[in-house]
Amino acid sequence: MEGIKGISSQIIEQMKVNTKTKSLEQVDFKEMLINAIESVNQDQLKAEEMETAFILGETDDIHSVLIASQKAEVSLSFAVEVRNKIVEAYKEIMRIQV
Repeated sequence: MEGIKGISSQIIEQMKVNTKTKSLEQVDFKEMLINAIESVNQDQLKAEEMETAFILGETDDIHSVLIASQKAEVSLSFAVEVRNKIVEAYKEIMRIQV
């Protein structure tokens, strides 16, 4: 749970940085999703870059490589679960009879 809280707070901090001109309440849902996906992508790219550097022998710090890899994996899992919840909510709204 501590990892998920860290990731969600990291995403919120990233949103604050990316939307300096808007207050947090004025951030569009679309912008929030784009920022979150970009954050996950950055984690994935950083982990891949560190793995490549390790394989090429440019670094011997396996701990940092594994931590970056796990962080990328957890952030991707978090993003997938958020997507699943959004899809569930959409399906629930579509089932409401008018």
